[in-house]
Amino acid sequence: MIKYLSVALLLCSCTENELQLREREQQFVIRFSTANVCTEVVTRTASPLTGGTMLRILAFRRIGESPDLSMDRYMGEGTYRAINGSGVLEPVSSLLLRTGTYDFYALTPDLAVANVDHEGDGAKCAVAVEHGMDYATSLTAGQTVSEASPTVVLNDLGRHCTKLIFELMPKAGNIRSVDIASAGLTNMTRAPVSAILNTALPIMGVSKSEELTIEGSEFSVPDDDLNTSAFAVVLPREAGKFKFKMNVAFNERELAEFVADMPETLAFTAGTQYTFTLKMKGGSVELILTVLPWNDSVMQEQDDIGAFAPTPILIHVGTWEDVEIPGNTGAGNTTVGVGKWVANPEVDAEIGAFGLTEVGGEGVPWTSEENVPGETGGSKTDPDPDAV
Repeated sequence: MIKYLSVALLLCSCTENELQLREREQQFVIRFSTANVCTEVVTRTASPLTGGTMLRILAFRRIGESPDLSMDRYMGEGTYRAINGSGVLEPVSSLLLRTGTYDFYALTPDLAVANVDHEGDGAKCAVAVEHGMDYATSLTAGQTVSEASPTVVLNDLGRHCTKLIFELMPKAGNIRSVDIASAGLTNMTRAPVSAILNTALPIMGVSKSEELTIEGSEFSVPDDDLNTSAFAVVLPREAGKFKFKMNVAFNERELAEFVADMPETLAFTAGTQYTFTLKMKGGSVELILTVLPWNDSVMQEQDDIGAFAPTPILIHVGTWEDVEIPGNTGAGNTTVGVGKWVANPEVDAEIGAFGLTEVGGEGVPWTSEENVPGETGGSKTDPDPDAV
């Protein structure tokens, strides 16, 4: 009996010592790198993270066979800053871990993540996303780190919001100057939207009660052709009623407001870019919608060997007819006549043909040019705006 008791005490002592050693095991700094932020479309086109972009990175130890934030154990987090589009992430507050295998969740901007340890009544690992946030996330699963091998290369971050661009192209010969006071859209998704980390923003059924306004100071300096543009990042949006607005002064005259009812069938999809262009043609002004995956390198015509350049979708939304713009500054008539808005009668059919009616964007044909519908009614897929 004494012999067995001695053996049991020895085993317990060894077990306790091993536990104490594991508890005292030295934590070490985890290093991260990532090159890209991308869209969730089939092409997986991606752009380098802009220098100064902030990320939050969280580590979880898996409980089951696959990642599950509702169950997995939160192990810590850190914040990092992207350096000059190089893929290097500079620690602002470092993530410290012990040797082991972890799932790493990254998000930008570095929003606070609620209930990481499942305390409280809210959903575990929830974030609140507002308009204006280029919110993107990634999961890099099953990464084993040690003090000898502490570096993790993160998977590309997938965007969850939408980019809108407002553009003015005054081609009429009697226009000498332009000054945009504001532009925007009505009936946008109500913010903030709360989502579980690394999942799509749950906007279905969310009210559309906010108005987007971009002030004139945010527009670019007009170029030699007086073209100017500005952009905004917004939450995705279900199809429904909304209006387009732009207030602009031509030739230093009074402000003219161009207002139009937009197609109720149009939805705004995550990771997608929508450009609303006012293109002036003599006595009329056309509103052209251009849709592309949101990707800076594609828009900047970056010459990446083998890079896929999706064909833009161009849709003629409608026209302001009988527009009158006084040609010269000085005395005389100072009022710009914006004419009458006439919607393209085929616009809803075109939006449906291009798969632009659903928030998920499953029908958007980015995979190849052959899958892009040809000319339908008033729309074209030619990226040359002069061909519209």
